[in-house]
Amino acid sequence: MTQPDPGPLPRPAAAPPAHRTRSWRRRRAGRRLGGLAADLLIAAVALGPILWGFSTSLKPASEILAYPPELVPSRPTLEHYALLFTTGIHRFVLNSAVVSVVAVLLSLGIGSLAAYALARLRFRGKTALLFGIVALMSIPLPSVLVPTFTLLTSVGLADSLTGLALLYTAYQLPIVVWLLYGYFGSLPIELEQAARIDGCSRIETLRKVVLPLSGPGLVAAGLFVLTFAWNDFVVAVVMVSSESVKTLPVAIYGYLGFYGRDWGPLTASAMLSILPVIAVFLLFQRYFLSGMTGGSIKG
Repeated sequence: MTQPDPGPLPRPAAAPPAHRTRSWRRRRAGRRLGGLAADLLIAAVALGPILWGFSTSLKPASEILAYPPELVPSRPTLEHYALLFTTGIHRFVLNSAVVSVVAVLLSLGIGSLAAYALARLRFRGKTALLFGIVALMSIPLPSVLVPTFTLLTSVGLADSLTGLALLYTAYQLPIVVWLLYGYFGSLPIELEQAARIDGCSRIETLRKVVLPLSGPGLVAAGLFVLTFAWNDFVVAVVMVSSESVKTLPVAIYGYLGFYGRDWGPLTASAMLSILPVIAVFLLFQRYFLSGMTGGSIKG
């Protein structure tokens, strides 16, 4: 039995000319260099003030205003940091830490319950409630300071760390609920249904199934609250006046002075304020990024 003639074999594709390959490689290298230059420019703009402040905090007082200025101090010193601790700045750091941690815990505790109810329960007025949460996030904070101060004074919580922590929780609760609502909605509901079949209540399902799977979302929401509470100046300077309950941003404001700027302690205290937030973000950045994008994926 004769085999049919397969016909002529297909010709291999012709290789692109050498000059086209070189041109494509040059364009690709140019795009990479352009992207690298843009990244370096953005990094310089973002990190330049921080690096300059750190350099200033290490300069002796006699060299801070020297001209021409030097980025690298010729005689580095820690005298400004020592001065801060002798004046008791550690008290203000502790106040900020306490207020921030309490605000994070309260926001995540209350926000996770509210977000889970919005994500899994069906009830009348749910859509209106979601619109209300978005509307609360759009209210400018300074516009509510006067009624908030009056309310805190009437209940005896003005000029206290407790009142400040409750305020930060109330201000940040809408964004925490919104972030966790999106993240909880992206989790497979079959896991919760299996837990309900095994006899778990709603609260047990949230505690044993949903929250362990929502670590990135909780970290993202917690970092938002932590950054706001740690760096806030406007609310703190209005609500507290006693020296014993001042937070770190309010204490930094005290180094501005009325007749001049004490740049050494001012920049040193600013570095003390920046470093904890940077350290926390670097520690949890992987969870933060996955938490910010997790709520956008359904299923």
